[in-house]
Amino acid sequence: MRISTTQIFQSGIDQIQRGQTELNRTSLQMGRGERILSPSDDPSGATQVNQFERIIQATKQYQRNIDNTQPRLQQEESALQSGTDLLQRARELVVAGNNDSQTNETRSYLAGELRQLREGMFDIANTKDPNGEYLFAGTKSLQQPFQQDGTGAVRYEGAEGTGSVREVAISANRKIPVGDTGARVFMDIPENDGRVGTEIINREAGSSLVVEQTGVSDVGSLDGRDYTIGFSDDGDGNLQFSITYEDENGVTQFAEDPNGDPMEDRPYVSGESIRFEGRNITLSGNPQPGDEVLSRAADTKDVFATLDSIIEALEQGGATPETRANLATASNTALADLDAVLGNFSDIRAEVGSRLKSFDQQKDLNEDRLVDLNSAVSEIRDLDYAEAISRFNQQQVALQAAQQTYTQVNRLSLFDFL
Repeated sequence: MRISTTQIFQSGIDQIQRGQTELNRTSLQMGRGERILSPSDDPSGATQVNQFERIIQATKQYQRNIDNTQPRLQQEESALQSGTDLLQRARELVVAGNNDSQTNETRSYLAGELRQLREGMFDIANTKDPNGEYLFAGTKSLQQPFQQDGTGAVRYEGAEGTGSVREVAISANRKIPVGDTGARVFMDIPENDGRVGTEIINREAGSSLVVEQTGVSDVGSLDGRDYTIGFSDDGDGNLQFSITYEDENGVTQFAEDPNGDPMEDRPYVSGESIRFEGRNITLSGNPQPGDEVLSRAADTKDVFATLDSIIEALEQGGATPETRANLATASNTALADLDAVLGNFSDIRAEVGSRLKSFDQQKDLNEDRLVDLNSAVSEIRDLDYAEAISRFNQQQVALQAAQQTYTQVNRLSLFDFL
């Protein structure tokens, strides 16, 4: 086999270049602290690193989601607390206004303060977050959710229904609502106890009938019918009442008491509880023949309408038996409805608190996961410096040997032997 001088020289150059390339690669690994500089260095390890890095980036995004939305929920909780304080003060004013020691003038002062509280509640309902978005508008966060018409009635124009509240992902399989709609917080609140409601639908002159309390005595007997309590004279100057309803055919029927007896021409006793069809109603005062009270399924009522009703009753005063009875009934109704609003606020605050706790817990879990993921990536990608330094020294010696060998070979010539 013939080996030319050119081949010998090229072989020496190739060996030097290979040694220089390996030395440079090891030097770069030591400089970056990474074993895998390109996928070809470790295809399997590079694939694992890419998968872990995608999970790491997603987890970091979840952490940013929590950091960005947590202050919004904290602000909502603060707004609900302010609303609760406001309603507690309104409740105190309602109780004070129903006291017989009050005059029409002092009741007008109380009504004025209640108006201020109502305006405060309106401002709370239109609270903005630091980004200028409305807290209680749902997904329509750039549009003011609560508006007032010319009569002062409040209407809600924010998002409603499915998808009306934005949700933020805090993990791969968990999303948390970042707010509540104004309809849920301020508007769609079941009146009284959420099951039954009572109102006077006809009051004759001279009547001082008052609705004191409405409740449920037997849930199993409760139905959704409307019942009318009508008052009449028994002919001997004694007041009596009957409770009727219309059946499916439109025929008037008498309601039944817990014993199954018809509620017809029963003697009226002020302050005595009236039980029928699972309901429990307490009436007081001196009604007149022709007075009518409606017992019906509870409806929803917004907090602004609740405040408007008692404000109107306080402004009417209590100079006559009729207005005083209206004020007493309005006060009792307002207290029950305010308690319902306070209960609604309390329930929503509890949910907001639960979401904030979930944020804190998930944030800790995400941080722990990031530590584990970064550790796994480090084990696959990071360089073993002890091994790399040893390899670097070996490669450096090999390169020097190749360079010296090439130098010696380069000096060989046949003329040296002539």
